[in-house]
Amino acid sequence: MMSQTLRKIPTTRGSLIGAEPVSHGDGLSWGAVLVGGLIGVALMVPLLLLWRGVAGALPAPGGLWPMLLPLPALIGAGWSAATLAGTARRRIAALHGVAVWALLLVIVTAAAIFAPETLQQVVPELVGAAPAGLGDPVLGTMALAGLFAAALGGIWGGPRRERGRA
Repeated sequence: MMSQTLRKIPTTRGSLIGAEPVSHGDGLSWGAVLVGGLIGVALMVPLLLLWRGVAGALPAPGGLWPMLLPLPALIGAGWSAATLAGTARRRIAALHGVAVWALLLVIVTAAAIFAPETLQQVVPELVGAAPAGLGDPVLGTMALAGLFAAALGGIWGGPRRERGRA
């Protein structure tokens, strides 16, 4: 019989001694999600400024292009959240990306409800981005695209699979 090392497992009422190793990294790291959200906003600012510079040189800027700007920022936000969390599972890494997307969606929705003038000043392209009558389906599709972009960034930031392993 092989001897196993005993580990102390901290609890709120002292510590337990058990033979099973404590598993870390299987839960959601809210610190990583918050930092990923900040990184997503920080990535969005230069992308928005670049778009405004390019749009000024184009003859007819607009359409759906301004709505695609958040996708690279969400990929970066999901990647950074999953990398910072250091999780050992790809599903949990993708969950970090989805959590960053949800956090940023709540912030943007709250800004649209409680401070629409401020949001209009920051991103004036959003008002005319969706054609009349198709606004809700287009915005819903773009929100889902953001969800998948953030999850993809989380998967890319998660653990790498070794060759030969399924």
